Amino acid sequence: MELDRETTCIYCQSPSNGSQYCCEACRILDTQVGPLRLASSNPFEHLDQPEFKNLYQQSNDKDYDFLIFCEGMHCSSCVHLVEKLPEFCPGVTEARANFGQSTVAIKLSAEGSLAKAAQSISELGYVPKILSAHDNIQDKYTQENRTFLKRIAVAGFCAGNIMLFTIPIYAGLSGTWEMVFNAIGLLLFLPILLFSAQPFYQGTLNALKFRTINVDLPITIAMLSGFLLSTWNFIQGKGDIYFDSTASFLFLILSARYLLKRVQQNYLAPARMQTYFQNQTYECINNGQSALIPWNHIRPGDLFKVKQGQTLPTDCTLVENPATIDTSLFNGESLPQVYSVGMNLLGGTKLLSDAVTVQATTSFEMSQIGKLFNDLDQKSYQKSHFVGLTERLAQKLIVLVFSIAGIFAFLYSFVDPLEAFQRALALIVIACPCALAFGSPLTLGLALKKAQRMGILIKSSNSFEKILNIQNIFFDKTGTLTEGSLSLNPTEDIPLKLQEIILALEAKSQHPVAFALRKVWGHITPAAGGSGIEEVLGQGVRGFFSGDLYEIAPAKAHAAGDSDIAVDVICNNEIIAKLSFNDRLRVDAPDIVKTLHKRGLRTFLASGDKTIRAQGVAKECEIPVSNAFGELSPQDKFELIKKYPNSCMIGDGANDSLSLQQATVGIAVKGSVDLSLQYADIYFTRGGLQPLLDLFSLAEKTRRVLTRTLSVSLLYNLIGGSAALLGYIDPMTAAILMPISSVLIVLTSLWGMK
Repeated sequence: MELDRETTCIYCQSPSNGSQYCCEACRILDTQVGPLRLASSNPFEHLDQPEFKNLYQQSNDKDYDFLIFCEGMHCSSCVHLVEKLPEFCPGVTEARANFGQSTVAIKLSAEGSLAKAAQSISELGYVPKILSAHDNIQDKYTQENRTFLKRIAVAGFCAGNIMLFTIPIYAGLSGTWEMVFNAIGLLLFLPILLFSAQPFYQGTLNALKFRTINVDLPITIAMLSGFLLSTWNFIQGKGDIYFDSTASFLFLILSARYLLKRVQQNYLAPARMQTYFQNQTYECINNGQSALIPWNHIRPGDLFKVKQGQTLPTDCTLVENPATIDTSLFNGESLPQVYSVGMNLLGGTKLLSDAVTVQATTSFEMSQIGKLFNDLDQKSYQKSHFVGLTERLAQKLIVLVFSIAGIFAFLYSFVDPLEAFQRALALIVIACPCALAFGSPLTLGLALKKAQRMGILIKSSNSFEKILNIQNIFFDKTGTLTEGSLSLNPTEDIPLKLQEIILALEAKSQHPVAFALRKVWGHITPAAGGSGIEEVLGQGVRGFFSGDLYEIAPAKAHAAGDSDIAVDVICNNEIIAKLSFNDRLRVDAPDIVKTLHKRGLRTFLASGDKTIRAQGVAKECEIPVSNAFGELSPQDKFELIKKYPNSCMIGDGANDSLSLQQATVGIAVKGSVDLSLQYADIYFTRGGLQPLLDLFSLAEKTRRVLTRTLSVSLLYNLIGGSAALLGYIDPMTAAILMPISSVLIVLTSLWGMK
């Protein structure tokens, strides 16, 4: 009897009893995809130099280190592959792909190499381009689109000309001219094979190398099979030549992908900045010469004019003429504020008065609004539950489609091998689930942009899902249920000279008292000749006029109503006048609360003000008095909301930061927008509480559209896939119908979110 030949495990070199592996664990360890085998020469080696790392390093407030544009990312399989970067490249601890932007955000360990991360992405078949915080992603889109259009142009030109030379053959041409025309078709097919089809080759290599499934593999097989079979038949002098149909098939597939890419760029990519300042130009003044420049060309130190109704493109200083400014974007105030010469204005605020001259103090990127929009755009890397669900569903659908196609091709090959291959290929092409994975981020992207137009800034699309599960609504009082802007109460007659001095003291103050005085006394010219004017936080303002010390300070006691705010006007330590201000209840507050009750929501009032005042406001709004809590510290509010799951807190972004973070959904309606969005999920740039109802309506609409797009995509794949297997759709027709699913998803989302 012959002895078995001794074998060893190819992974651990232990005896394996005739098998490749000694155990299942060794097989898994050897076959799993691990770190890529990278070339010793790295073209991205310079990225590890400190000056380049510092250039591309994202700011510390972001939860990732570097942002990389991946040219060539075109489907959900690409997203799945790129997000496995930590497996392929040691040192990368996290990779989150954004399909809409064709980017991946990565985090590196202390020993991680940016150069190797870029080299690994290149090895995966994409062109990595590191983005700094100031780079415009639109420029990367332009470069990618040019390359794509070149491939389509070559494919279209060659396919069209091949058809021209094929038509006479279909019409009966034979003999020498038939061979000449077929030879021309072969030559014209070569540019498609060698240039236009390169993305399919890369996708096929990735599928084979990393044991993934994507639609590029069967497309490449079909193309090469058609080319080789046609070339063989041409050499043999047979009639079955498919250069025309194969070329047309590739042209249609490329066109469909480009359509999907453009929709992705137009509707999924961040466009907050572009939509906010769309087509705005400003008159820039330089050495007495003026010229119109776009909003994004303004640089620090530039002197330029802002017309009535225009939005300030960056932070700047008011040079001449008082200005009435709509500051709702930054503090949620529905009423405009009056600014005097020399005061700082924030980009994103709108000029309501006549034209003024201002001087830029920062570039757009470094302004508060630039940082805000950049931060909001980066939050798009946090995938919502629904997007994650559809991506997983798309991956499972790919496996299912390939499995059905493979089984069908095997079984039907006993009947007709060529027909079996064509039907299986048609199934894979028409049932490609790219539109399925594309639909959810498209809908959520449209919802975010619609929310912005409605005066609602949302950090993450997750908020749409969370807001629909809310059961309890907590309101802060000041600035939420009340207007948050002060009005001067009727008071004793104050001499004109004293009014002028008061206005001069408050000329550059940002305090609500100062804005209230500038509004009511806007027709009065502030006094000149003041000196030593200063504002002390919490103590008021002071300054000298004609040798006398004037102060405006919080009143220690006053006879006005309990809900009023009062200040003393002091001259040389003697009170010479008192001013009191009130904060009125928002007009829409009672109706909003009633509507919330009709929705089945419980309402609460949580305020730091006196309990009697909180309960008074609660009665006016018809919030149950038992649910009105006053004299609460920020920690008290935090503990209160902690007791109520599925709660929404609406309050001041700074003062209510703890409770906004604790709530399921935190909404800020007052305070600095950039500071507020560090703690809150949502910020209302419109005054009043109507945006709250708009948010609920938008979230419900978004959920309906998401469900509809998912249903349309699955139904289309089911009908199209069945027709392909039954032989009603061939691969050419499938290539024509393939973009229809994407068009249906786009139209469904656009129509639903209009």
